[in-house]
Amino acid sequence: MGKGSNRQLLSNSGVAQSNNKNLNSNASSLYGFLDPTLEAQATNPQGYTPTQMADMNTASQQSLGGATGAVTGQANLTAARTRNAGGFQGAIGTGTRDAMKQDSQNAVQIQANQANLQQQQKQQALSALQGLYGTDLGTAESYLNSSNSALGTENQGSELANNDFWNSFNNIEKTAGSVGSGVAS
Repeated sequence: MGKGSNRQLLSNSGVAQSNNKNLNSNASSLYGFLDPTLEAQATNPQGYTPTQMADMNTASQQSLGGATGAVTGQANLTAARTRNAGGFQGAIGTGTRDAMKQDSQNAVQIQANQANLQQQQKQQALSALQGLYGTDLGTAESYLNSSNSALGTENQGSELANNDFWNSFNNIEKTAGSVGSGVAS
């Protein structure tokens, strides 16, 4: 193997090792931030903030309160128009009970959504941690494998170039090739 090839292989090895070192440095910086953040998210997912939870519950209660008020107002208006004051009391009671039932169901659904969001955040954090480990390790190993491959090729070439038996064999092969081409002419 020529000296130019040897230099190129050694250069390739150096570049791979340098890339590996830079990658490890960058990965360490990112890992120092991402790992604790993702671990915290995996062990204690936050879900909605307390303010968001309160806002959702308040919006549900306001909506249902407005609907209940509208039922009561409409029933009273209809009672006044028809002069049947007792005919709509059952509708008002039913509307109020239904609103309270719906409010309870909405509160339970908000809590279920919170639990689902927390579980989703936990799974995403665990998946990200797994991906972070695989990316760092896989990329670093690929650079080291490139370096090892370049050095292995360079060593193999050096061994062949410095091997007296191989050189003798090459000389015999060259001589036989030139004799063979002379005979064929």
